[in-house]
Amino acid sequence: MLVFSLIPFLMAVPVTVQACEGDCIVGITNAFLGNYTGPVHAVLTSIAHQISDLIPSHPDIDTTFGYLQPILSTYQKQAYNGMETAIFPSYFHGKCLDSQGNEPDGCPNPDCPIVCGTPGSLVHFYPKLRFIAYNQTYHLLQDLSAPGTDTYKRVEQAVMDAAASSPGDRRRGYSRIYPRGLTDAVNVAHNNKVSGSAAHPGSGSGPRSGSGSSLDSVPSSRPQGVSEASPSKMLVPVFLKRAQDVQAGLKSIMAQVHGLLGDACGANGVEDTNGLPECSWETEMKEYILSFP
Repeated sequence: MLVFSLIPFLMAVPVTVQACEGDCIVGITNAFLGNYTGPVHAVLTSIAHQISDLIPSHPDIDTTFGYLQPILSTYQKQAYNGMETAIFPSYFHGKCLDSQGNEPDGCPNPDCPIVCGTPGSLVHFYPKLRFIAYNQTYHLLQDLSAPGTDTYKRVEQAVMDAAASSPGDRRRGYSRIYPRGLTDAVNVAHNNKVSGSAAHPGSGSGPRSGSGSSLDSVPSSRPQGVSEASPSKMLVPVFLKRAQDVQAGLKSIMAQVHGLLGDACGANGVEDTNGLPECSWETEMKEYILSFP
């Protein structure tokens, strides 16, 4: 099974600094990324299970997890820069000075009540820091899972290819699923049906429709109910419908990323900075943050 690379929790040796910079920024950013290894893996595993259910042959989870590799690899490439920017330049930065220009007690450490770029400030406002890390993680996953993106298209193609090569479950009435290249052929068949047929509107509704005898394109000498055009006019649209079902199903599955991460983190559905009990790591993170002077 594909696995995430675990990032060591304590990976930086603190040096004397006046603010969280250098090793402090790198260490705290990587610590949060390492902490989110489990929740992100849980999200992608849930998606892989649902994709397996979507494909008629029900490939194993290792296989369907592999279809998500474009999202996983891009996440790993972009996660660090996004997390660092979200925590530090975007929120925790600057000197710890009050409105009179004085540095309050507890600043820079161990518990600074001013939003600034010091370890003490990160500790004091840890509920906000916790939510920043969660928010950044779900936004990145959600962006990579959005229809139209390169990552989504690559996942979709892998799923469609798997569905196209699947023998299917005949007991449930699955048909072979054709890739997008069949669209032109379907359109030609449909146009032939419209221009060359006087059949009732429902005569081509399925591969076993019994009303094909009224097609004026069929010579009168042909036995009733037999049509040379029936495979292209009837079966192919059914196959295309199966492909469209898979595409729609995948889109619905990928839209669950935010909710699945919320479930993994114990979110209550409200953007509560004191929530996320399964993605808090408060005791360990505060201790680590304060290891930087």
